[in-house]
Amino acid sequence: KAYLAALGVPYFYEEQGIIAQAAALPDTCTSICSFCSRMKRGRLYTTLRREGYNVLAMGQHLDDLAETFLMSAFHNGTLHTMKANYTIRKGDLRVIRPLCYVREVQLRQFAEKAKLPVITENCPACFEAPKERHRVKQLLAEQEVLFPQLFSALLTAMHPLIARTSCTVKSQEESERAVDSDHES
Repeated sequence: KAYLAALGVPYFYEEQGIIAQAAALPDTCTSICSFCSRMKRGRLYTTLRREGYNVLAMGQHLDDLAETFLMSAFHNGTLHTMKANYTIRKGDLRVIRPLCYVREVQLRQFAEKAKLPVITENCPACFEAPKERHRVKQLLAEQEVLFPQLFSALLTAMHPLIARTSCTVKSQEESERAVDSDHES
């Protein structure tokens, strides 16, 4: 908060008991990460509307998109990752990911050089034990040692998905449900 205030940048601090909400769900909540992501995005959308903004710039980078891509393929059997730019279902907000072609290590180096405050992993659910995203991150790091061009190849594979509205190879009805759930709130 102090950093943004010193820059004169408006900020909006929001709180939500996501972990408690997830704990109260029936066993249908198979992924706390997915639930948390949707809840946070909903909170952001609400704040944007309340404050009169219409574009949300997210900070996901290429490593995040690659992790999502592999998790989707491994666990859901779909080719899916985060989009670089889309308008949510209600049509009033646009989400952009301007860093989606930048590697995590490049962002870390820039932040250190520019002496920017860095928020490390801050998910209370992830403090308990390494989660799937962490395991996929490790898998990618191991493979990158063997295949130095791994992220370039993954970017090439994901490029059509980053801009597509629907990324699943399923029935039209299932595809529409997937898109609707991606863009809820």
